[in-house]
Amino acid sequence: MDNGLTPEGTSQSAIGPPTAPQPATPYLLFNVLLLPAYPALWFYTLWRRYVKKRSAASLRGQWGGVPTEAREALQGGRPVVWLHAVSVGENMAARPVLRALRAALPQARLGVSVTTDTGFETALGGRKAGEADAVFYFPLDLPVHDRRVLRAIQPQAFLTMETELWPNFLHLVRQGGAKTFLVNGRVSDRMLQNVPRWKPLWRWMFSNLDGALMRSESDAGRLREVAEKIGVGPREIVVTGDVKLDSAPPDADGAARRIISEKWRGLFGIAMDAPLWVAGSTHPGEEDMVLRAFAALRAEFPALRLVIAPRHIERVAEVEKLIVRDFPVLRRTQTQRGDWVPEAVCLLDTVGELAELYAAADITFVGGSLIERGGHNMLEPVLRGVPVTFGPYVMNFRDAAALVESSGTGTRVADENALRDAVATWLRDSEKRARIPQLAAEALAPHRGAAQRVAEFIAARI
Repeated sequence: MDNGLTPEGTSQSAIGPPTAPQPATPYLLFNVLLLPAYPALWFYTLWRRYVKKRSAASLRGQWGGVPTEAREALQGGRPVVWLHAVSVGENMAARPVLRALRAALPQARLGVSVTTDTGFETALGGRKAGEADAVFYFPLDLPVHDRRVLRAIQPQAFLTMETELWPNFLHLVRQGGAKTFLVNGRVSDRMLQNVPRWKPLWRWMFSNLDGALMRSESDAGRLREVAEKIGVGPREIVVTGDVKLDSAPPDADGAARRIISEKWRGLFGIAMDAPLWVAGSTHPGEEDMVLRAFAALRAEFPALRLVIAPRHIERVAEVEKLIVRDFPVLRRTQTQRGDWVPEAVCLLDTVGELAELYAAADITFVGGSLIERGGHNMLEPVLRGVPVTFGPYVMNFRDAAALVESSGTGTRVADENALRDAVATWLRDSEKRARIPQLAAEALAPHRGAAQRVAEFIAARI
């Protein structure tokens, strides 16, 4: 696959002269237009807290509060690098970047902000591992909240993962003299559609980006296309590779996979010789399709077991109701009791364990792809040496889907029936499944060192 990397690992282009902090006119105009929405935005934060039951800490964070512990951890006169990673997936992708930044900038303090409670828990794991110095919530993008957080953190550089661009915040960070970078950037179809409609907004927002470090040449090309449409772009557009593919996880080799498999199969009461299908990051509508396919597959594979992991943890009860219509169900949080039912469909109702669980599977499905959601990262199971299936709607992960298909590590399916047939085909061919680790290593080799390239780029510019 041509990923656009030069022999040194980067592909770079500059758009226009170095940008300076932008005039206040777009900022003032944007906030005048936004002013009528302020009450609704504040009520949204209350609704999120008291109706959706998000944490009190997240509410304080949205209103610009930074915990004392986080403020103190980032003080001391050393430069502060702030990395924003919305939720679990972005945090997992950020971890190799944080490790590389720690090595490249040993004198810096590293802060991580999140939006979701699950992302906060994941980021705390990184802090405990020494990858970051502080974890806090990202503010609602209103000037009063943004300024409050910026006074507390005072970053020298702000890094935001993948697609998280907030116009007020980027403006105020640049006005404060910090450098701003998009990391592991990708350009979605939605962005391409929205740019012409909101051209002044995108011009202003991109003028406040010092650099865009893109995961592939395809994404970089799409960003250059956007920049041409609006007449301005980030000062530098660089292809560094996909940090999610930077290194094989510790559970990827055969011996480690065996240990992981014993752990998870023991928890769920699944025999080591029983075929296991893990359907991860599923959305409404997909669980029904997976369950029907599973029921049909059991005619040929009577020992087949299934684990479903919905993308959003708050949907666990909803998914459980779907399962119990036809099968017993066993939640992950119930596994300590040991009262297993041999034919139970297992339900992952915890956060941060799906990636490891993939290593215990024989075949996987990654959701958000059989419905028009845009897909999720179908390379997560492949990284662990396990073949993957996914649907046709992968607009957000085109490059990953192409890599999977071209390397022979997975199968794109058109619908529910094709999903059933593809899973059956993989289950019948144990020799092909055994080749996945080698095929994956060969396909992902060009992305090795992506996090280090990101860190070196940042370190050279702050």
